[in-house]
Amino acid sequence: MNNSTQPSIPSRPPGSFISSIFAIVGGNFLCMQRRFGSGMQRVAPVLCLFSLLLASCKLIQTRNELANRMGAEEGQAGNRERISELKSDIRRAESQVEKTIESVREKGTYWRLLGLKYMDYGMWGEAAAAFDEVVKIYPEHAFPLYNRALSLGQLSLSADTQEQRMAYLLRAEQGYRRAISIDPRFTPAMYALAVLLVFEFDNMLEARNLLENYLEIERSDINARFLLAQVHIEFGDDKEALSLYGEIREIAKNEDDINKADELYRLVERGDYEL
Repeated sequence: MNNSTQPSIPSRPPGSFISSIFAIVGGNFLCMQRRFGSGMQRVAPVLCLFSLLLASCKLIQTRNELANRMGAEEGQAGNRERISELKSDIRRAESQVEKTIESVREKGTYWRLLGLKYMDYGMWGEAAAAFDEVVKIYPEHAFPLYNRALSLGQLSLSADTQEQRMAYLLRAEQGYRRAISIDPRFTPAMYALAVLLVFEFDNMLEARNLLENYLEIERSDINARFLLAQVHIEFGDDKEALSLYGEIREIAKNEDDINKADELYRLVERGDYEL
């Protein structure tokens, strides 16, 4: 299970302050009404007016901040006349800006959903293209990068040439690394990158470090232990491999995993394990 703190893609655009105010005030009003009864009806207009006043103040503050910011970009930070013009421009445009942001957000959701559906049907090229669109909208979210990298990895299996295959794999590697740079505890990308490093790029040293970090987070993962044990054997560190197989035998719940760990333990112990 991924313990990542990766932030979710927002379901609403920033700046929905009015909705928040109404939700808070409305909730407080209902609680007070249940406590004090119909007498609260007399204060309802005051509460509504108060909520509108707070929202209006927030909008004015936001306009002022944006106008000052835009004025500074134009080199007009101290020009009150220009700042006033910018405030008027912002007031006229802000409704359309919010609609545009909402439209782009919905577009991001569409491409995410389409990409996941393409993955379900094994349409890896289309999935990668769909997640390209998501990444354009949400470049700081790990999951779209990870899903695109997975799709590219699958595409590499059906590449026509070795050059094309490596191009897919390198893009997949880049995607996993980018996801991890955004969220260093994003374990799906950590494990996927480790697999790539072991089986495609023969980078055992980095794979070992990555898997050790991964298991600090996903402490009960069986597959990662098998893979890390294999890496240790590559380094000639049979003792560490035996320790991992022992852990698997203790914590695994699947009988096949236990039997596999038993068999590999015996092979390594006798020196009969073949890479």
